[in-house]
Amino acid sequence: MSEHDGEVIDRFYAGLANGDLTACLACLAPEALIWHCFDGLVLDAEGSLPGWQALIAGFPQRAFCDVRRSPIAGGYVQQHVMTAKTQAGDMVGWAICVVVKIKNGLITRIDEYIDRAGKFAVADLTKAVAPGL
Repeated sequence: MSEHDGEVIDRFYAGLANGDLTACLACLAPEALIWHCFDGLVLDAEGSLPGWQALIAGFPQRAFCDVRRSPIAGGYVQQHVMTAKTQAGDMVGWAICVVVKIKNGLITRIDEYIDRAGKFAVADLTKAVAPGL
């Protein structure tokens, strides 16, 4: 693992925040798999696109902040807050934990742990912190 391998995670989430799915896909290895705790499905990049498109369409503004990352064998564990502005103008956030595996500078797997019922109000999309931390 290079000390710069975490940068691909930053680029991936910046792509989601900016609505640039081409940038997200460029961060993924061809064999990459994405798993979500809320539905238990393992999807490849193509299978993940509809969910990412729905995120972008449903929330006109998105950000990822309060990022805390720790190295593990073959990747990182990252905690962050995903914030979004709803179509109605509400600003909300979710505390998320991801386990990201990286090989040759590309993401090969993301295991995402998010309690979608655990959303909370935020005052600033870019400066939210996870409640209680």
